[in-house]
Amino acid sequence: MSVSSPSKIALGLGLGLFLAACGGSDHQSDQPKTDTLAVDTTPKETELLNVGGRIFSIPSPVQTALAMRKAGLKYQKELTAPLENAEAAVNKTAQSTLLGILGADLAYATVHKDGQRAMATMQAIEKVGNKLELTNSFDRALLDRFKSNLGSEDSLLQFSGVAFRAADKYLKQNQRHDVSALVLAGGWIESLYLTVSDPAAAGDQTIVNRIGEQKNALNALVELVQASDADGGAEKVVVGLKELQSLFDKVTSTYTYQEPVTDAGKKTTFINSTSSVTIAADQLKAIVAKVTDIRNMMLA
Repeated sequence: MSVSSPSKIALGLGLGLFLAACGGSDHQSDQPKTDTLAVDTTPKETELLNVGGRIFSIPSPVQTALAMRKAGLKYQKELTAPLENAEAAVNKTAQSTLLGILGADLAYATVHKDGQRAMATMQAIEKVGNKLELTNSFDRALLDRFKSNLGSEDSLLQFSGVAFRAADKYLKQNQRHDVSALVLAGGWIESLYLTVSDPAAAGDQTIVNRIGEQKNALNALVELVQASDADGGAEKVVVGLKELQSLFDKVTSTYTYQEPVTDAGKKTTFINSTSSVTIAADQLKAIVAKVTDIRNMMLA
């Protein structure tokens, strides 16, 4: 299938951490100067992660959830990860990827105004965070505030980011890039899983285009996880992502340039160029199957 949408500058990259569940703007942030997992209170198309002086980026889960809602894809709570997995995850790889998965679920539930599920997911995140020795990252008062604002989407999006400021600081100070990379992998896989699991997604041009645009993000993610996996604990994750990468290699895209139009009075330039992504039906089916396999492996 072939779809077209307005060209987005540097769309292929950006931090897709679960903590992207807090904000709302399409503007690219400035490149951070230090390693970070934190985001501000505006959901961007992409966020940047600086690891060892190199910039990596993955699309924002909250923007994916917003795109799904805008396309009219129905909210399916049953697709989110079982919250009891917060108790079952026993090693660093499982805990880190689960933290990312739960973060993407948090964005999904919050954007779809399911405050009760969002609160339960936040509590599961707290449990996993404690296992990863991020004990001081989750303030009880913050969780109480989160609970008292279950009816406010904006408040939930903000609180779901504030809760992780301490975790961000901890990971930066302790150079735990392996954890942050696996969190990114879990969040990215879960966001893609929630998107492709709805059969209606294949009929929406914007969503299909968004799926195809994950090709560049996946390339960056594979490189990041490999570079961060000093002890080989993420070998299965890397293998799965590389298998998915081979499927995305078959996705083709074209770019059509059109002269931009500038409104001098408003000091605004409109980008009229378009990008077109083509995904054959059998390719999309294979991508859906592989994403599901990787996600199941992370939750096993």
